[in-house]
Amino acid sequence: MPKFLHKFAQPRLIWWAFGIAMVLLLISNLLATLFHSWTGGYGLLDLGGGANAFSAKTSVSPALAYELMSNYGTQRSSHLWLILPDMLLPIGVWLFFGLTLLWLTREQAGWQRWLPGLASLYLLGDYSENICEALLLSQYPEQLPSVASLWTASFMFKNISIGLNSIAIVLLLGWRWRQAQQN
Repeated sequence: MPKFLHKFAQPRLIWWAFGIAMVLLLISNLLATLFHSWTGGYGLLDLGGGANAFSAKTSVSPALAYELMSNYGTQRSSHLWLILPDMLLPIGVWLFFGLTLLWLTREQAGWQRWLPGLASLYLLGDYSENICEALLLSQYPEQLPSVASLWTASFMFKNISIGLNSIAIVLLLGWRWRQAQQN
């Protein structure tokens, strides 16, 4: 990571980023739950049809995307509008992951100094998923098999990168705690 970014990796800014990510997550989940009720039980594409993050599916397929879109009815245009606030959530999560990993690796010289880059993998996955969703929704009922396949891959990539970022943070926190105990 570029050295100039390290000045932003301060506990106060990390807590701000965490707060922003949580507020955006709360708003996104509220909107997703509303959308789920508007459609009679068919959730947003980026939740795999679940009502919110707590009921999101962990795997998706192009067939599921088209099944969900066919059941949205008049609410399909609402889904397009809900992608707009969903474009802010990745920024908050990216800031939290990135600043936290920068702070935890601030004195590292080896391969660990590249761990903050995991946050950018999440950002790439979530934005590519959102772009694919917008294309699928705007072109429906025309089917775009290659975009639907890319959406499926982006969905999985996003979820894997969330896991990798979380695991890296937990492991680095444990490692730092262990170092502090030894000193």
